[in-house]
Formats: sequence, C-alpha cells, structure tokens
Amino acid sequence: MKTKTLQNIIRNVIAAFIVLALPMSVFAAEQNAQSDRVDHDALIQHYEAQADEMLAKIDEQIDALKHKSRSSFFGKHGQDIKSHVKYKIHEYEKAAEESLEKAAYHKQMAEEREHKPVFAGSGNTKG
Repeated sequence: MKTKTLQNIIRNVIAAFIVLALPMSVFAAEQNAQSDRVDHDALIQHYEAQADEMLAKIDEQIDALKHKSRSSFFGKHGQDIKSHVKYKIHEYEKAAEESLEKAAYHKQMAEEREHKPVFAGSGNTKG
C-alpha cells in the first residue's frame, strides 16, 4: 500500500513539474531570442564606435604630420618619426577595417535572427 501511495505522489509531483516547467521554458526561449537581438545591436554599436575612434586617430596623426615643421624631419631621427607616424596610421586603418567587418557580421547575425522562426510552442512561430 505504501508503495502505491509513494508512486502516486511521485507521478503527481512529476506531472505538476511538467505543467509548471513547460510555460517557463517557453518564456525563457522568448527572452533568449530577445536578448540575442539586443546583444547584436549593442555589439554593432560598439564596433562602429571603435571604427569611428580609429578614423579620428588617423585624422589626428595626419594633422600632426601636416603641422610638424619640415625641419623636424631632417634631423637624426626625422625619417624615423615619419615612418612611425605612417606605421601608426596603417595600424589604425587595419583596426578600423576589422571593427567594421565585425559590425557587419553582427548586423548579418541580427538580420538572420529576425528571419528565424521561434519554435517553442508559444504560438509565435513564423512559417
């Protein structure tokens, strides 16, 4: 008799858990889809801001090079200064390009998320 009662209690607990847990998993799936979208948008903004920052640094280096007196390039380290500034500009260009590529990737991921159906049994499916 105790075994039957224990089995019934276990069945009822499992059934109650299933009834309560399923709606939560649907809610979690919807929240996950929304948070993924927000994360991509935040990353897009971050990488675009990073690229803008690199482009601003390039402009600063070019302005500094233009406003430097010509005589500063004649000394012992004059050509080193010019080469170093060119190197910095090149590195900033590479960093800006990488940031823009990452932003483009996250834009693509965000667009794909919009078009993917949500299969969680919530009735929010796209077909």
